[in-house]
Amino acid sequence: MRFSDTIRFLASFSRRYEVMLTSLFFPRSVAVIGASGRPLTIGYRIIENLLSYGYTGSVFPVNPKGGVIRCIRAYPTVKEIPDEIDLAHIVIPANMVPQAVRECGEKKVKTVIINSAGFKEVGPEGAALEAEVVKIAKEYNVRVFGPNCQGIINSDPSVRAYCNFTFTYPKEGNISIVAQSGGVGEVLNQRLDELGIGVRMYASNGNACDVSIPEIIAYWGKDEKTKVIIVHIENLANPKEFLERVSAVTRKKPVLAMKTGRTTEGSKAVASHTGGLAGEDKATEALLDKCGCIVFRDEEELCQAAIAFSKQPTPKGNRVGMLTNTGGPAIIATDQLVEAGLVMPSLSEESQKRLRGTLYPAAVVSNPVDVLATGTPEHWEAAVDTLIKDENIDSILINFVTPFFVDTVSCAKKFAAKAPEAFDALKPIVMCVMTDRRKWLDTLKIIHSANIPEYEFPETAAKALIALARYSEVLNRPYDAPREFDDVKKKDVEEVLLTVAKEKRTILTQAEGFTILQAYGIKTAKWATVRSPKEIDSAANSVGFPSALKIDDPREALHKTEKGALVLSIKDKPSLKKASERLWTQFGEKTPMVLQEMIDEEREVIVGALAQHGNIHLMMFGAGGIAVELLRDVSFSIVPLSPSEAKRMIQRIKLLPLISGFRKYAPADIDGLAEMLERVSALVNDFPQIKELDINPVKLPAAPKSPVAVDVRIVL
Repeated sequence: MRFSDTIRFLASFSRRYEVMLTSLFFPRSVAVIGASGRPLTIGYRIIENLLSYGYTGSVFPVNPKGGVIRCIRAYPTVKEIPDEIDLAHIVIPANMVPQAVRECGEKKVKTVIINSAGFKEVGPEGAALEAEVVKIAKEYNVRVFGPNCQGIINSDPSVRAYCNFTFTYPKEGNISIVAQSGGVGEVLNQRLDELGIGVRMYASNGNACDVSIPEIIAYWGKDEKTKVIIVHIENLANPKEFLERVSAVTRKKPVLAMKTGRTTEGSKAVASHTGGLAGEDKATEALLDKCGCIVFRDEEELCQAAIAFSKQPTPKGNRVGMLTNTGGPAIIATDQLVEAGLVMPSLSEESQKRLRGTLYPAAVVSNPVDVLATGTPEHWEAAVDTLIKDENIDSILINFVTPFFVDTVSCAKKFAAKAPEAFDALKPIVMCVMTDRRKWLDTLKIIHSANIPEYEFPETAAKALIALARYSEVLNRPYDAPREFDDVKKKDVEEVLLTVAKEKRTILTQAEGFTILQAYGIKTAKWATVRSPKEIDSAANSVGFPSALKIDDPREALHKTEKGALVLSIKDKPSLKKASERLWTQFGEKTPMVLQEMIDEEREVIVGALAQHGNIHLMMFGAGGIAVELLRDVSFSIVPLSPSEAKRMIQRIKLLPLISGFRKYAPADIDGLAEMLERVSALVNDFPQIKELDINPVKLPAAPKSPVAVDVRIVL
């Protein structure tokens, strides 16, 4: 097939699948297979929800007994329905589902929602049944949503589709929710409803045997009325699909993600520092970050941030201007913002001059600006207007307590009047309104009518603004591609791995590890293998002094210092002979050793990689040496790394000032360090059979000298 033909095929394939999802979210007709007249059944509840929510299409109950359900004629089988069916719910015992799917295929139903449980979630027998369902569906080109799921909701007035058995009827909105767990999804849906916020579309797909969460997110990415997407996941069946689809969406609209199931009972034995510091949650959160998702660990915080995204623009940067009429809450909000990495810059001289001429003399005109508790509506108006016009400010946080001696309704009107101007300037406004919400209801209504998100606590408002700033950082990221290095020697790596495979080993020796690193252009300290006393002289001549001698037994590779498997600062050949004799006495005379030059540099980092489910690798970078597991100062990302992603990994650790230059330490070669990360990324991407890789330590001499790998451990 020619390239142009391939492109046309993929475009046609994509359009066809979009049409199929349209039949899921905008069905013109819905059949309910397993419909019931008994109120306490799912088959009844789905029909009840469709009718009560105002579904604009046709509803067809399907029950073997026929009859009438909720004043609608029921058909014995889906094939007997005279009209075309876009979507069919299946709410019958699991063992009957394959036949029902076949009948839907024969009826040319486009999509089925299988609410029934009893599939792969119950074990191998259920998994086999689910596979049978998928096979039949593909035979008839039927899309499957579920099984073991709730369904979907679409609040669009053109359809009002409540194809679900839950109970919260959302009003129309611009937030769409997709959740792997129906329970979590409904909690989010219900909480937003309690907060008076509408939802655009909702989906909870359970086992997700066909229609996937990434596919749904991609579909909503093209939906003009969806402004923000919330996603809940428990696990990722296909990480690469998620990365490809979701990365494209986050460049257009925010995706707020929450991963649950972050802890495991007990710990799996691992053979590397990287494996010990990384878990499934780190890999998933690193993947979400690489996609450009904003990650949350708290449902309430996620909902509150979603409100801000649904009402306000994304700021251009992370510089916050704060207005307040009370001191304490401003301090709380400032702490939250600064600890999250946002900046509270000084206002311009022009802004401060204007505020001095407008506010009371006792007012504070720095940042935060304190208009005082007695601040008038005109003071607030001038203060907001000043921050909108100040080029040092990207977003605005207002702490507003409602004193009985101030016309707060007029203040609210001033906020509302300025909101469109701030929106056009891409400067989001969020508010913390501290008040009796019953007595100052009119004030709150005016603020709400202006689409200004307001919160009861200053830290809640600050966290919402932090989320907006994080998405700004996502949009401002350079989206550069991973580099291809033309100097790598893949054949050298292949030869080493072939030897290891023939010997049925899974852990490589130091010598093999150094050979692989050098094949990928990663600088290592000078080294030589020592297998017997006869090789000591030649090794010493090759490596020189001072040097270090360590055993090269993979079983003793971790924690060599504690095990006495390493001798440092060897100054001459007699000292080398003495060290070798001690190590051979302790570990056996046939134990191979590696002699290595000493790199006299105190700064040490670790570079690692760990294979994950879905044929991807998690990269790790952080403080290295013997303190790696104590400090746990590490950052993570997903392979392959681009140049900007490699640098971002370095910038995220607390050790960064020491690397960049601190007191007696001159700056290290950060560009060279980032390139080392890229090359390790390329290595594990090219050779996915590498399960774990540790380079610890990597010594960091002052630039222009390059980082040097001193120790390596590779596990297949």
